[in-house]
Parts: sequence; C-alpha cells; structure tokens
Amino acid sequence: MRSFTELVSVAVLAASLSACGGSGTFQPRDVPLARIAAMWATTDLRQIYSIRTDTEWHNAWQAHEPPTTPSTVRPTIDFSKSMVVGLTLGSGSNGCYGLNIRRVVEEETRLRVEYAVSTPPVGAGCTQAIVPLTDFVVLERIDKPIAFMRAGE
Repeated sequence: MRSFTELVSVAVLAASLSACGGSGTFQPRDVPLARIAAMWATTDLRQIYSIRTDTEWHNAWQAHEPPTTPSTVRPTIDFSKSMVVGLTLGSGSNGCYGLNIRRVVEEETRLRVEYAVSTPPVGAGCTQAIVPLTDFVVLERIDKPIAFMRAGE
C-alpha cells in the first residue's frame, strides 16, 4: 500500500503534466499566413527569421530590401498580434529556382515552418537571371520555438 505522501506526489505530477500540455489532447493545426510579396534583393545570406518586434523586422528588411525605385515601403506589422517568419537560402543562378514557405503548423511545443525549394529540371529552358531565394510570411503571434523544415522531410 502506498503512503499518503506518495499518492500526493503522484497526483501533483499528473496535474503538472496536464497543465503543461502533457495530457495528449493538443491537436496540431495549420496557421493561416499571408505572404509578403516583394521583389527581394539577391543575396548570399542563408538565414532563418523568427521576427516578433519591429526592430527585428526593420533589420531583416534592410538585409533584403527590394532594389526598386522608388523604394518599396516596408509593410507595417502589429507585433502585439502578429509575427513574421521567413528564410533566405541565397540566390538561384536562373529563373527556374525558387523558394516558398508552404505552410506553418502549430504543434504542442513549437511552430513547424515547411518550405519548398524549386530547382530546374534537366533540359528546362530558364531565364538567365539571378533570383533571390527569400520568402517572408505574416501569421498570428504564437510565442513558441520555430523549426524550419524542407517540405516532405
């Protein structure tokens, strides 16, 4: 027979697991996103972005600011309600290359950002232009760690 102290310890442990999401009732969900459409600058950067402040957004924008005349205005984001996630994998050597954030999934302990990289098929006729492999999306603010994964992995 278990002592009262052991029973209380087990009850506290069970309550703690339930309170931190350990009950197994969390259901992953797709998070709606809006793509930030811009003609990004070409770059050699390879970086992921989890942007939750205007300062972070300003810094990321400066690194990838579209080289347009007149200058493209940086979109205003309400970081009390939203966040920006993005990534850059440098530049592609022709117009058949591309990068696209496909979906964001909220899991129990993290956000999973799935992205796809397009590469030219053998023998494809591609424009001879260096293209940026950069993508940013806006979504609701969720303060969890973020994991970037290539779609299908």
